Amino acid sequence: MYVANHCSFMDIPFVAWVFGFLNYKMIAKAELIKVPILGRAIQVGGHVMLNRTNRRSQMVAYKSGVQWLKDGVNLVTFPEGTRSKDSRLGSFKKGAFKMAQAVGVPVVPMSIHYADKVQPLDYAFPAKCSRTRPKAVIKIGKPIMTDGKSDDELLEEVWRAIADELPESQKPAKDTPVWVK
Repeated sequence: MYVANHCSFMDIPFVAWVFGFLNYKMIAKAELIKVPILGRAIQVGGHVMLNRTNRRSQMVAYKSGVQWLKDGVNLVTFPEGTRSKDSRLGSFKKGAFKMAQAVGVPVVPMSIHYADKVQPLDYAFPAKCSRTRPKAVIKIGKPIMTDGKSDDELLEEVWRAIADELPESQKPAKDTPVWVK
């Protein structure tokens, strides 16, 4: 199970580029089906779709994610549940961590740097390259074992591992809670 911060639409293609042809599935919000090309690619790729407002969809996504993990397929998720509006790390939701614990797989933290500079939140397309614009980087952390840890302990350890690797401009605000319901 891989988890990453989420601050730009470009996070998805950057993660896909890093994983290449490895055996993985992403957990994606159902609204992405409407995005030309990307929506079709998500469907054809058999990725896990999640309607965030529908409890039944959440349970189907959970069961599907657990099954993929049992089958040895890596899952990639953005546990903030949505892109950050200010590029800072936000609070996590517990679903991904519950899946990893159900199967006993480690969680690998990924810190995505500066994707928000490549494609800012209010841009329809990536920004033009320039010498002053930082390049996006993905730092993959060490696997964090799930054995013997509560949901809260695991989530907090992963959240801190991601936060510690982010550049100062993306670190969480001082008053950011680690998790939300």
